Amino acid sequence: MKEILISQFIDDELSLIEKKEFVINVKEDEHFFNETIDMIDSEMMIRKKIGKKAENFKEVEYKKSGNLKKILLFAAMIMIGIVFVIKSINFVKNEGNIHQTKSIDKKEYRFVIYEENVGNVELAGSFTNWEKIPLKRVGETNYWEIVIEIPKGEHRYAFIINGKIVADPTALMVEQDDFGHINSILEV
Repeated sequence: MKEILISQFIDDELSLIEKKEFVINVKEDEHFFNETIDMIDSEMMIRKKIGKKAENFKEVEYKKSGNLKKILLFAAMIMIGIVFVIKSINFVKNEGNIHQTKSIDKKEYRFVIYEENVGNVELAGSFTNWEKIPLKRVGETNYWEIVIEIPKGEHRYAFIINGKIVADPTALMVEQDDFGHINSILEV
């Protein structure tokens, strides 16, 4: 949970109250402080490596019109319908599975990637049986994220960006699979 909080702090996704609580926790817990510094150092290395500065994002302003509002409302209703259908299918698929893994054997993990000019980012890995899971864009930034529960253990995964398989640029360990793709390795 602390890794997610640190990541949200770095990506400026916390409210002022949450930021205050975060700073208090960092001050009181030396291990949390060291972990925060390590993650900030990693983020600085990544931003330097890709040559982008997330702090320089400019908000895009859209002209408001009646037609645009109608189109956006229609698109939102379609998305809600799609989500409802997917959730219903997953509920029916899992309904008969009595021996599901207990959540104490799982850990919440946040996957995040920075990608410009893409329309679709997905995640697939050993923890999803290599089924693709869509990531959500964070606001109007070029960050994409998802938070999911992962069983404890070692896992392989990759991002699928506009249909192309890409290793996680922040992963500390990677390996080539039998298909010639580079997979990231995660220890939970």
